[in-house]
Amino acid sequence: MTNKDASFLLGACRPNGADSHDVEFAEALALAGSDPELNAWFDDQRRFDSAIATRLQSVPVPPELRSRILTGARVSRPEPWFTARRLWAIAAMFLLFSGLTVWYSIGYMSRSGGWEDQALASLSQLVSGQENFDARSPNVADLQQWLRANGSPTVGALPVSLSRFASLGCKTVSWNGRPISLICFHGPGGEMVHLAMTERAGLENPPPMGHPVYGTRSGWQTAAWSQGEMAMMLITKAPEDRLRALLAVTGPAGF
Repeated sequence: MTNKDASFLLGACRPNGADSHDVEFAEALALAGSDPELNAWFDDQRRFDSAIATRLQSVPVPPELRSRILTGARVSRPEPWFTARRLWAIAAMFLLFSGLTVWYSIGYMSRSGGWEDQALASLSQLVSGQENFDARSPNVADLQQWLRANGSPTVGALPVSLSRFASLGCKTVSWNGRPISLICFHGPGGEMVHLAMTERAGLENPPPMGHPVYGTRSGWQTAAWSQGEMAMMLITKAPEDRLRALLAVTGPAGF
């Protein structure tokens, strides 16, 4: 043990000698007894501690000290997590987030147009028989291969829900020199489901990434979102709840 270690321990010794037989201090006390410099420091330390102790004993204890300590403990006690104020704050944050989501959806639907309207117009002509598919196949992988081979936009992974359905065909249309791909499927309940795709680069108001925005256009139920470099829109005449169920199979992040 060094003198520095011993002085650290001896600084905690009580000046009345109550710690002289404590094994924790034995080695430090022995070193002080054999080292004149350390012993002189220890004597000064004990005199100083004795003076402080005497001074403190002369100070009267306030009669209300105990009640003040207990009052302070109650005031400083941590507030329960589930307080009415916090629950209201959480509810307000939830309503704010929901409101922002609705506002964003309404804002997107009011500002969007262009490629979506072109896709719906071309789709209506396909369904009515005024236009023909560019390629037909019950296997959507064949249609995706045809689109890639002809330089038309498509994604590597379609929404998982569509993989359950047989495809009918695909078609490429143009809007302002921009190609738009359409793939049609046999959907649930006898209703058809259609997927429109175009590159999102250069779009003035592309749909949000991974977050479908639902709407109604010319009698069609639509859900638009962005996936990677592609803007997507799922279209059907089925009710909106059925459209939402299709996209809920994996959630927006799973597209």
